[in-house]
Amino acid sequence: MSANSTTAAPPPSTGMAAAITLAAIILIAGFIALGTALHLQPLYAGFTLLWFWTSVDASDLKKLPAAVIGALAGTGVAYMVQMGAATGNAGLALAALGIIIVALFLLIAQRLPLIFNPSFMLFVTVMNAPLIQAGENFQNVFASIALATLYFGGIFFIGSRIMAGRAASAAHA
Repeated sequence: MSANSTTAAPPPSTGMAAAITLAAIILIAGFIALGTALHLQPLYAGFTLLWFWTSVDASDLKKLPAAVIGALAGTGVAYMVQMGAATGNAGLALAALGIIIVALFLLIAQRLPLIFNPSFMLFVTVMNAPLIQAGENFQNVFASIALATLYFGGIFFIGSRIMAGRAASAAHA
């Protein structure tokens, strides 16, 4: 085993897994209720951001800005594709393709990772799916990403502060 290798954390206990699942259900239900109350459809873009950030970035609050900026930028480029196709503006569609090529290079070269990161590529790919491109309201997609950022990011931020406070109290006890 090399000095750089790390051991994987053991899986949570059944009880802890059940508690995490229940918490996830409550958070997701809250997001759906909030999105519905705001008449914001679709919410899948917010859930895509949540999945990316919790799965790929392990809910690391320090990685949330890059995940969000990548998501918004990738969605913006996909919107360029949609607008180019819908209006017959080949120049706009070609500009979007050029941005995607440059983004791919920058991702591989690991340059400008705040913007050109795996989140960017996920969102540019998902948002360019033909079913989505066939008439999605991209203003609502951007709003869904923003709402998910504020809602889930805010809850995780508050939770991290509570846990830090409890850890500090336990350390002083």
